[in-house]
Amino acid sequence: MRELLRRLSLVPFIAFEISLASLFINILSLASPIFVIQVLNRYVGYGFDGTLITLTCGVLIAGFLNHGFTLVRGRMASAVNVGPDRALAEAVLTCLARAKMNTLGRIPPARIHELMNGFQVVQSGYDASVICSVLDMPFFLMFVGAVFFLSPAIAIITIFIVLCSYVSGLLSMRRGKVLMEDMRNESIAHRGHLSNAISGADTVRAFGGIGLLSTVLDSQVEKIQNIKRNMVQSGTRAQAVLQTLSMLLRVFVYAVGAREVVAGSLSMGGLIGVSILSGKALSVSASFIKSRNMIDQAAEMMVSLREFMNQPLESSTGTVLNNYSGSIELKDLGFAYPGSTGPLFERLSVDIKAGDIVVITGHNGSGKTTLVRLLLGLIDPGRGQILAGGVDLRQLAAPWWRSQVMYLPQEPRFLNATIKENICMNCPDIDDERIGRIVDAAGLKRYLNTSVQGLEAQVVNGGQELAVGIRRRLALARALAVHGAVCVLDEPTEGFDPEGLRIMDMVIKSLVNAKKTLIIVTQDVRLAERSDVLIDLSSKPLPTILYPSKERQSQGRSTAAGGEKNDQ
Repeated sequence: MRELLRRLSLVPFIAFEISLASLFINILSLASPIFVIQVLNRYVGYGFDGTLITLTCGVLIAGFLNHGFTLVRGRMASAVNVGPDRALAEAVLTCLARAKMNTLGRIPPARIHELMNGFQVVQSGYDASVICSVLDMPFFLMFVGAVFFLSPAIAIITIFIVLCSYVSGLLSMRRGKVLMEDMRNESIAHRGHLSNAISGADTVRAFGGIGLLSTVLDSQVEKIQNIKRNMVQSGTRAQAVLQTLSMLLRVFVYAVGAREVVAGSLSMGGLIGVSILSGKALSVSASFIKSRNMIDQAAEMMVSLREFMNQPLESSTGTVLNNYSGSIELKDLGFAYPGSTGPLFERLSVDIKAGDIVVITGHNGSGKTTLVRLLLGLIDPGRGQILAGGVDLRQLAAPWWRSQVMYLPQEPRFLNATIKENICMNCPDIDDERIGRIVDAAGLKRYLNTSVQGLEAQVVNGGQELAVGIRRRLALARALAVHGAVCVLDEPTEGFDPEGLRIMDMVIKSLVNAKKTLIIVTQDVRLAERSDVLIDLSSKPLPTILYPSKERQSQGRSTAAGGEKNDQ
């Protein structure tokens, strides 16, 4: 309820207009019972047609006004949520795009999907119908007061029935909350397994995974069906209780009212009017209970979304270095994943000069890709620093630093956009001529020539439907589009055919000639021998650091000195 009041407070004038419209709507809704009372008491008693015509015209005018105010109030209530919903969507998207991976990576993907869908729960919980229902609730007192004016006994009965419906609604909401939580947890697990089955369709078929998958999914489907069955039963029970209470209200109203009519304390028209007013009071309270349930669900989702949005974000502002040449220094660097028995590496200190070739090697799981992510600033180190141009990465503006790094990931993923948009993602102002050169350099031209749409072809499913070699070429083109001083290549030869290997070799040579700082994750002995710095993460916990270029120079000097002695 607090969030609803906050949204209304953001547009005080519109909130005032909605409240005023609610006042008119509820006052005008009294026209119907008043019409019934007056027709039965005056026209039926005296038979004067002028009275009937006047009353009929009056109630028709009130009905049309009520209809108009209802439409206008609905439009104004919808306007209340435009700003808050847009702000919430932008905040969630910002967190999704800029949250630090140290924390975001710990959240299961299925949970993130649920939170993204939760935005619709929030929208439904504060939509126009809910706002109108909440603002109608205070006028419950007006309807009960009107009943009390005609018959205090029936007013007490109405209040009692409404209280019973409210208690029943609260119990149903409490039961529904438990069931919704169970459904949420099972749905997250179910979506995770379905996503796994979809992405691993070949694995399911090639290795006979249907048996294992069926066992897991059948168990989950059974649990979900049981929860749904309980939810349906709970909803049906609540609806049955409301219908029963409504029936009891009519019975008691007419039973008590009939005695009062016989006693002369209530007219026949008054009895019918009281029945309409008491039914309206129950309807208003039932609508409020339903809206309250939706508000509570939205409030719970808002709590979850706020927890999600409270994650630390990458800095969009910070230091921007002029004339950055590509130097990087690792100072006493260490990293360990939460829950691991020990660090991936620690006390890693390396001074990388601009234009150096750095090769990172190590066995599977030794932390090569983790070190790459640290260098990109995607995750923060557990200890130590990474300095670029003498400045800690955490002090640099993250967008600027990413614009300085040409990055080829080991397993590239793309956005569901055109090929051109994916290539130009980090540099949208790039011209078509340079895009053409990049496409040629990455070896994508032949593939694009076979496509009708070329660069405008749509990438779907994150690029997973593309052949591995094409994905790698597209990722290489995306990296080359960045005009940075540092190039990070994670297993650059993986997934390439001989032509792709030749293209990658040419790209590396051109980057070396351009004096770019090259950081390459590879097991390629040739690249390791050509490197200036070799970081071997197989050694735990302290990595082994070698300097092949210095060793080559030292061997060269030794060879030259030996030659001079032989000449002498």
